[in-house]
Amino acid sequence: SSGINAEYGGGSEKVKLRNIHEYIQKLPQNTQDRLYTHPATCLALFRSLSETAQQYVMRLLFLGNPFPLDSLTSWVVNVRDKSNLDATKQLKSVRLWSVVKTESGCDGVVLHPNFRKGLTTALCGGGMSWYGNHQLEPDKKPKTVEFLDSYAKERWECLLQFMVQGNSESDKVSPDIANLLLQSGMINRSGNEHAITSSGFQFLLLSTPSQIWYFMLRYLDKCDTIGLNLTTCLAFIFQLSFSTLGKAYPIGSHGTFVQHLRQIGLVYQRKHTSPWFYPTRHAIDFLSAGSEKTAEKKEGFLVVETNFRVYAYTSNELDIALVALFAETLHRFDNFIVGHITRESVQMALQNGISAKQILDFLESHAHPQMLKNKPIIAPTVTDQLYLWEMERSRLSTEEGVLYSQFLSDADFKVVHEYAQNIGCVQWSNVQKRLLVVNKKGHGDVKKYWKAYKKEHGE
Repeated sequence: SSGINAEYGGGSEKVKLRNIHEYIQKLPQNTQDRLYTHPATCLALFRSLSETAQQYVMRLLFLGNPFPLDSLTSWVVNVRDKSNLDATKQLKSVRLWSVVKTESGCDGVVLHPNFRKGLTTALCGGGMSWYGNHQLEPDKKPKTVEFLDSYAKERWECLLQFMVQGNSESDKVSPDIANLLLQSGMINRSGNEHAITSSGFQFLLLSTPSQIWYFMLRYLDKCDTIGLNLTTCLAFIFQLSFSTLGKAYPIGSHGTFVQHLRQIGLVYQRKHTSPWFYPTRHAIDFLSAGSEKTAEKKEGFLVVETNFRVYAYTSNELDIALVALFAETLHRFDNFIVGHITRESVQMALQNGISAKQILDFLESHAHPQMLKNKPIIAPTVTDQLYLWEMERSRLSTEEGVLYSQFLSDADFKVVHEYAQNIGCVQWSNVQKRLLVVNKKGHGDVKKYWKAYKKEHGE
């Protein structure tokens, strides 16, 4: 949703979800200026503001001149109240208002001129149609809301299944989308095979609106490299959030961008030459205010026993593939699978960057309603064992080093040993056996010192 602002994950890497303000705040000022010329962008940004910030904007929106800063304080009970401080910080972070001099010479606040004009147009009407003045014949084969919902779910699950299944030659996901997943660090590729990464698994644990928002942020970061204009693409996304589900809209000049959105189920287009497209619920909801709260929560399907057996009451291929990332599949039926969490299956998941905490988070977030009655939801024996298996990978650490041996005397060994200790490069030593291991960084200095010492003493 527009209010997303979170970090997720138990490993060293985290999937960071920037909200609208954080994303727009990092854009260049000239990009912000162009973005605020689009009424849909202004309306979406306004709806994402706090209630106090919205009050400030509405009171300043129809004022032609800067409003005195001293008089502004009379609008709130306490200017130092947290809600007021947060509101002013919000407005300043994306340059929605600025402090200027009034005609009397005192400080005053004024809204960004482009934002003020764009929001006025969005609220009061006027200006050009958001989708242009295209005169096209009505779609002869309109699509129902049920069809669009089914299509959006199918396309998005194809992308998620591609991530968890190892075949990079799948024709269900285009090369552009596959490369974006690779560049975003959600999958690793080796030849024609790929594997999901820690970041990718964290991504799968998010709700669908959060997944789409995160994916689109990654897309927007790369859109300049594929010949698309960032401002135009971002404004079009905001337009979609105000579309009507089940209504067809003209594509206009957004053909390439619509094709990419079509691949992930945000819009439906009958064929690539069709002049119409239909926004799906995914496109409308993932930026709508409160979509995180209103998103339908999927009922859990997993039962985990203390003997590490996992029972998954599902026929969904994506759910089955996710369970297979960390559990061995023992039996499979039409709508039910039996798995077993083993040391080997968990170690395989750990090698792919999936942490024990992420596995436990997945088990809890998809727990069957019967499992939710347990306190804790996952038995401590399972939880502790997963963490122990993860700790096994941390018991030993490797570091390159160089072995010095075959010293002719204790004196020679002592000289080199003391020098290596003084420069802090000793990894291990055995005085009795005259053995010394130094790290790779200090090897050059120790080698030079040893050669100089032998030359000085005629050895």
